[in-house]
Formats: sequence, structure tokens, C-alpha cells
Amino acid sequence: MGQSFCFGCSPDNPIGLHLECFPQDDGTWATYFTPARYHESYNGIMHGGLAATVLDELIGNHLLKGLGRWAVTARLEVRFRKPIPIGARVKFVSRIVREKGSLFQVAAWAELPDGRIAVEARAEMMARETGLASTTSFSQEFKQLPGLE
Repeated sequence: MGQSFCFGCSPDNPIGLHLECFPQDDGTWATYFTPARYHESYNGIMHGGLAATVLDELIGNHLLKGLGRWAVTARLEVRFRKPIPIGARVKFVSRIVREKGSLFQVAAWAELPDGRIAVEARAEMMARETGLASTTSFSQEFKQLPGLE
């Protein structure tokens, strides 16, 4: 597929997040991210969309690196519980809840340094055989998922 310029994980993307995702002993996957001032929404708080991006990236890496399944996000529901302060080293964690054929349900969350949960997410992921596909083929496959017709 060539060189990846993924916004979430590629070290070659100059404006990317450069996330490094790794397995944990309990079967979950994790990454750490410390938001800087340029990741801010309101004063001193990480932008919520960026927190969702980190969770989405981690989930995709969990499936790809952990299971060898290249997957795309079909649905991502995010609940924001606490603000993430700029400068805080936050641990993002993902756990596979269910696998059925090419569909995966994954839970993910962001833990503040004191252990409190700042953000929770639930994702439905669709595994692909390999590589990229056209938007037409994706829309046909998404019809497999309830509520995504």
C-alpha cells in the first residue's frame, strides 16, 4: 500500500499525533497522549473531537496489530465525562467486547492521571480483507449494520 501518512499513528506525518499503540497483559491495548496547547478547545482543555480521534485510532490499531484485521469505523459513540487538561499524560485503552464475522464491537476509554475516566467510547468496526476500497463498496457493506442503511 505504500508509505502511510496516517494522521493518528504515522511518524512521517508532520502534523500527526504520532501515537504508539501497544498490547497490555490483560488483552486490552493502550496508548498515551499528552495534549499540548495547540490541541485545546476551551482554555486549558483538550478538544473533544481530538480525544475521540485518539480513541478511534487506538481501536483501529488494536484490531490491525492485535488481530491482523484491517478495519474501518462504522459507528463511534463517545461520552465525555471529565475535561482532559492540557499537559496531562492521558492513558487511552481499548477492549474488544464482541466479534461476529467481520464485525467487531469495541469499548474504549481515556483515563486521567488520577485514574478517573474522562471519556468513554463504543465502536462498531467492520473488518476488511485487505487494502482500501471504494466508497461504493463501503456503503454496500455498511448495510449489514443495524441502523446504518
